[in-house]
Amino acid sequence: MSVRMDPKSTMNKKKNLITVRALRLITASVLVLVIVLGAVTSLGCGTICSLELFSIAFTCPLGFLQITLASRTFVPAAWLSVGLVVLTTILLGRFFCAWMCPTPLVKAFFTSNSKPKPGAPNFKSKNPAGNSSAKVEITKEVNANGLSEIMASPYSSYAVLAGSLASSFFFGFPVFCLICPVGLFFGSLFAIRRLFFSQMVTLELILLPAVLVLEIFVLRKWCTKLCPMGALMSIVGSINKRFFRPRVEKEACFRTKEINCRVCTKVCPQGINLEEEKPSMRACTNCLECWEKCPTKAVKWLPFLWRKRDKKPN
Repeated sequence: MSVRMDPKSTMNKKKNLITVRALRLITASVLVLVIVLGAVTSLGCGTICSLELFSIAFTCPLGFLQITLASRTFVPAAWLSVGLVVLTTILLGRFFCAWMCPTPLVKAFFTSNSKPKPGAPNFKSKNPAGNSSAKVEITKEVNANGLSEIMASPYSSYAVLAGSLASSFFFGFPVFCLICPVGLFFGSLFAIRRLFFSQMVTLELILLPAVLVLEIFVLRKWCTKLCPMGALMSIVGSINKRFFRPRVEKEACFRTKEINCRVCTKVCPQGINLEEEKPSMRACTNCLECWEKCPTKAVKWLPFLWRKRDKKPN
């Protein structure tokens, strides 16, 4: 099969003024700045676990569940603030992981290779038999991801979620909050603040950043494989399977022309394969990397359905 298309011309398109990755980092940075300014001034915006903006409160649902189980009591006043987060999660899925969590900020600050690398589409026809090419494909993925990634259970984060809730109930305090990356991040910032403003050197100044570094850089698959907050948001977000979720227009996708592109799958932090007939969007964070990197703009997202699509390959 001949494909009359120059791969370089397809990939080297006019760049946007700002990438979605940069926009995500800016959004998270602004949120961190708001919380920090609220802590050092009289604004009192709270923390990202219980944030209040313009008299509207947003409470972490995982922290709320842990406290409820630990105290064995229900707090009706907190249901509204938790409900707002739950409704937003139903609408946008695991948006918090991509747009609000400070963990990507730490990764971007300390690493230079954290940017998704889609690579170039493979402009070759598929093997009709598919046997030899499939073996080569599997071998490449094993070499790229490693045996530990292949053997990792897709339900590990749900197990951590169940363990966090059960331990909170039995021990009487929110156990996961002690090692939550979000709490560790802001705890480290507040420890640094006390060092500069109050000249107070506490154990938190060493302990909190050390645990945060362990989770982000040693347990590199924390966000995708172990985070109970992500697991909880995946469960809640799975209620909505259609709206505000990336989808592929099959007629515009290279795969319909037997071109082994796979760019959308490669750039997805969760490894979601949008090319499947009914892809599971439970873990989708709406990071929009697939939407931006698709060489034919076949990936659509509800607010941006209007964008012009490239011509189909001949």
